[in-house]
Amino acid sequence: MRFNTVLSTVALLCASKSLAITWEEADAKAREWVADLTNEEKITLTTGRENMQGICVGSIDPIERKGFKGICLQDGPAGVRFAKGTATSWQASINTAATFDRTLLRKVGEAQGNEFYQRGINFALGPAMGIQRAPASGRIWESFGEDPFYVAQCGLEVVKGIQSQGVVATSKHFIGNDQENNRGSSTSNIPEQALWEVYMEPFYRAVIDGETNAVMSSYNAINGTYSVQNERLLTKYLKGKLGFQGAVVSDWWSIFDVEKSFKAGMDMNMPGGKYWGPDYIGDSFWGEHIQECIDAGIFPQERLDDAALRIIRTLYKAGQMENFPDVNLYVDTLTEENIALNRKVGADSNVLLKNAEAILPIKGVNKIAVIGKDSMPTKFCEDMKCADGTLALGWGSGTTDFKYVIDPLSAVTERAKQDNIEVVSYGEDDAEGGAEAAKDADLAIVFVQADSGEEYITVEGNAGDRLNLDLWHGGNELIDAVASVNENTIVVIHAPGPVNVPFLDKVKGVIFAGMPGQETGHAIADVLFGDVNPSGHLPYTWAPREDYPTDVKYEPEYPDGGEKMTVYDYNEGLFVGYRWFDKQGIEPTFPFGYGLSYTDFQFENLEGDMEDDGLYVTLTVTNTGDVAGAAVPMIFLSFPDVVKDHPARVFKGFDKVMLQPGESKEVTIFIDNHDLSYFDVDAMEYVKPEEGKYTIYAGSNARDLPLSTSVLANGECESENEVDADIDADDNEDSADDEIEVDADIDADDNEDSADEEETDALRKRAYKLY
Repeated sequence: MRFNTVLSTVALLCASKSLAITWEEADAKAREWVADLTNEEKITLTTGRENMQGICVGSIDPIERKGFKGICLQDGPAGVRFAKGTATSWQASINTAATFDRTLLRKVGEAQGNEFYQRGINFALGPAMGIQRAPASGRIWESFGEDPFYVAQCGLEVVKGIQSQGVVATSKHFIGNDQENNRGSSTSNIPEQALWEVYMEPFYRAVIDGETNAVMSSYNAINGTYSVQNERLLTKYLKGKLGFQGAVVSDWWSIFDVEKSFKAGMDMNMPGGKYWGPDYIGDSFWGEHIQECIDAGIFPQERLDDAALRIIRTLYKAGQMENFPDVNLYVDTLTEENIALNRKVGADSNVLLKNAEAILPIKGVNKIAVIGKDSMPTKFCEDMKCADGTLALGWGSGTTDFKYVIDPLSAVTERAKQDNIEVVSYGEDDAEGGAEAAKDADLAIVFVQADSGEEYITVEGNAGDRLNLDLWHGGNELIDAVASVNENTIVVIHAPGPVNVPFLDKVKGVIFAGMPGQETGHAIADVLFGDVNPSGHLPYTWAPREDYPTDVKYEPEYPDGGEKMTVYDYNEGLFVGYRWFDKQGIEPTFPFGYGLSYTDFQFENLEGDMEDDGLYVTLTVTNTGDVAGAAVPMIFLSFPDVVKDHPARVFKGFDKVMLQPGESKEVTIFIDNHDLSYFDVDAMEYVKPEEGKYTIYAGSNARDLPLSTSVLANGECESENEVDADIDADDNEDSADDEIEVDADIDADDNEDSADEEETDALRKRAYKLY
């Protein structure tokens, strides 16, 4: 095994807060600790009490008799929420994903975990690991993109980083909360193979490889049964088949009963109250009602024992049962190191989409016009429910309390002084005013935006999910007006994901900046002036809305947790993102993985070596340009023909390689046996094909894969080295036009035959730890 090359992409980072212990060791300690708990104390562990009216967004009461300080849970993926500007306001997770840099992903997790730790926060409510099915979905910026393999890899690094600091990472949302409209009264109807290969995959990696300490359930139903009531998913699959040992936490106010939710395998009800507000503190669907259900025989005493054990086992696994800091949300952790890391990730996540005539980096100009309200200082508002000024994060629980945001105008002006460049500005989105400011400049930079967020807030008519993919505030008109008077126009876009780009042929440069957090202005200035060579790549496919296989819905609001549901049929099955575009032969605006650089790279000498533990792919990467830069070689696989109705190519490996001009490096990318497997719904197991061959493709994005070779699944030699890299959509699948039918009325609890019931019972016992 080439151990040294496998580890070459994973840096050894900060030391953990304490020596890690195994789940088995944590279990032994937890069993001893809970042995003398009363049922009332066990119920205390499971039921949130302050109903988000205390200092933490969720909390568990102390048990003074045991010297137990209680539990503090706090948002979220972009940093500590409600910290009153004392914590770093990090970039959105989708930006971290755009770096395609495992080292940075781990460092961000570590830095965030440390900020939670110093505040005495037990559970960090992140990372989010949903799949970007539809580009208009409101919370896509909180997760890592469209590809299940890549989302899993990103989530894994962040989980490991957070937990290295002695903080519980809460992987969320389990499962299928991929849109906001009626999220608490909707059903995500997912075919079984897609459930495992697409939507379960990030949680598989988080549980198996990351040993994530906690999982948060989702608001929605899955195939007709709400996540919090779904014993098949929580107990049979997550705790049983995946062997998850930690605690399952509800999303806030997603539980509307005790009988079904507690029985199904939920361990902690957050934030405890039946509904929002101080009137519901202590008024819970759980609490004393758990004991009533045990007394009535609705679920056994062992279910309560299991929930309490899991919560304490989680705390032992995280090293929190002794010497954990007291809760103080306002410890100042806005350090120079965190600021620098946010700025680096912001710059490295900028995706250069167009650079005609090498218009960038900025050089040889005397006067720059900076145009658009998105270039101006951010107006701060509660949960960022306004889009006024430069856009650093979306809105909702995934955002933070900013101490500051570096606006692009200030950063560009500061940097331009170094080169004696004059900067003029027009900080509004008025097309006429923008054109007037741009007409006499050597270069015009137009800053535009679109926003999205969580469904409990409506911003400019958008209730979480975007109403359309257009730029906000007349952005297209502003760009057209500026480009009509200045032939050297560059567009910078701050947005959660793809936007319509009718101006693409009218401008020379386009940078997608995403949502970079507090250092956004510095990050974009670093790239514009060439202090940082852009190396970001799109973690999703960019195309017109109608070209995607699925979309969000805008139905009337239904009562959360009720029988009336918005139905989201996942008829695309395995064919999310680029897989759909390959299957249908649709050319996207920008493919998955797309991203330009100020230099050029060449890939060659592709080889594959199948060994017992997986596939080793080796290739040579050369910087053929004039400046240093980072290449991201990407590996896609076609599975053997014995795997039917499978995508033509799937993303399975990557690395990030810094190269000086003219420098070459040999890169080895390891693909383990799990990623060489598909999910067999008949066997209900992951299966690695034993016959046929894998075709390996290598290149810079899903549509630029110039290298190909093949290896036999059984590891024997394969002489073929040339494979046609073009995809013929018509021949890709015999059933290309067939839809996957899903019964919206499936009830997971009632849809098992007697043989499967026996397996369910066995897995339930494993989950309860009754053996």
